[in-house]
Amino acid sequence: MAEGRIEKLNEKAEAALRELGPDHPGTLDARAEWARALGEEGRTAEAAAAFGELVAEYTRLLGAQHPDALLARHNQAFCLGVSGNAVTAEALARDVAADYVTLLGADDPETLNARAAWARWIGETGDAGAAVRILAPVVDSCVDVLGPVHADTLANRHLHAHWVGRSGDVAGAASLFADIAGESEQVLGAEHPDTLTARHDYAVWTGESGDAARARDVLRSLVPDAVRALGAGHPDTLVMRHNLAHWTGEAGDAGTARALLESLSADSERILGAEHPEAVNSRRALDWWTWGPKAGGKPGAEDAGGPKGPGGPDGGKSAAKTKDKSASKAKNAAEAQTGDRADDQTDDQAEDQAGANAA
Repeated sequence: MAEGRIEKLNEKAEAALRELGPDHPGTLDARAEWARALGEEGRTAEAAAAFGELVAEYTRLLGAQHPDALLARHNQAFCLGVSGNAVTAEALARDVAADYVTLLGADDPETLNARAAWARWIGETGDAGAAVRILAPVVDSCVDVLGPVHADTLANRHLHAHWVGRSGDVAGAASLFADIAGESEQVLGAEHPDTLTARHDYAVWTGESGDAARARDVLRSLVPDAVRALGAGHPDTLVMRHNLAHWTGEAGDAGTARALLESLSADSERILGAEHPEAVNSRRALDWWTWGPKAGGKPGAEDAGGPKGPGGPDGGKSAAKTKDKSASKAKNAAEAQTGDRADDQTDDQAEDQAGANAA
């Protein structure tokens, strides 16, 4: 179905090119729609190339700082980053953010989202501390300009909390996510996808900060909500079930962890296929708790791996929002790890499925 949609959009773009010419706005819009579809279906390297071609056309016709050119530049950076080229994504996103500052001012909502996107790729290049330093004033400005529970503010608070954790302040990340989850629940409801993501990431960072029992309890209440809201086979639900098993084991109940992982492994293979990274990872986790160092169920025992990535740009689902023209929803693909957990990059490039705030 996805391939059929992409093919139809490609045919639409080619028809517009023939009938309207390469410079017509309808042709450019059709090409952008096709590029977005590629990104949404996980073909991010192809999407990045398509957006790069659009950037050249928009720049030639309208100038590099025209809104359509800026959006294409943002999406090119996003798709490059999600496809693994964080260094180039950071450089492109930096220039996009600078142009927004020049055009709209530092505190315009579009500028704030562009600055947040730049911070994400700085973090992905390895400098989590710099990401935190850029995101902190972005969050403050979002609160002042938009309010604390505006969708963009919540998304950027989520991104900031993620990089706080990645920078080493796991307790700080847990505290920030507790606030985000609580406020998201009040505004959006307990079963809204963004609330589910925030609750998940609160649990994971709480566990990472040393409170495995609390992480288990939060996830135990979260999973049924995710099943109702998303479905039992949704990739984010599978991530949450994986982490419930992990923190159940870390809290001292290896037997229940094994039972949860047996069910998860069977469902992952049935839904995703035996060779899907999530299915492989859940089998490895089951082995880890059955035969490996975790089999004794000792809390805090050393392991090689980590829980399925805390959210933000990488968690079970990306927290950052995209506007309707943005290349969002990069596919969630949990990386197989040696131990019972999958470290950051499910887009946490699940996330997530990982989107970023669209300029």
